[in-house]
Amino acid sequence: MINQYMVGNNLATEKLATKIRSGSDPDNPMLIKIWLEHYQMADLPLEQFRAIHHQQFSLLLETVIDELVPNHWRKTCLDHIYLPLSSLRKLVTDEQSQAQLNSLFNELVICTSYVEKSLSNAQ
Repeated sequence: MINQYMVGNNLATEKLATKIRSGSDPDNPMLIKIWLEHYQMADLPLEQFRAIHHQQFSLLLETVIDELVPNHWRKTCLDHIYLPLSSLRKLVTDEQSQAQLNSLFNELVICTSYVEKSLSNAQ
């Protein structure tokens, strides 16, 4: 399942995504920052950057709503989920890309409303 978050064949990026999604290193929020910044300096087409940021958002959101992941890690992912959304906002060039961004914001609101209580409970 993690493979949908792998853009390119970078083993280090794949390992970071796997650690983030599973919450296997929940006391290391720097993992998220490194993973999110991995492609920032790459020379990629606009659509590939959009795909990367969308995948980053999806992985973070899935982690946030996964109640089997440590609670503080889920909150850390939620704290960072605005970064790929912000990057996507900068890549809006037409009505379709704006609609896709709006859809992600709606998905975030809906999904987090379902897990709001478990996020506020201490674990």
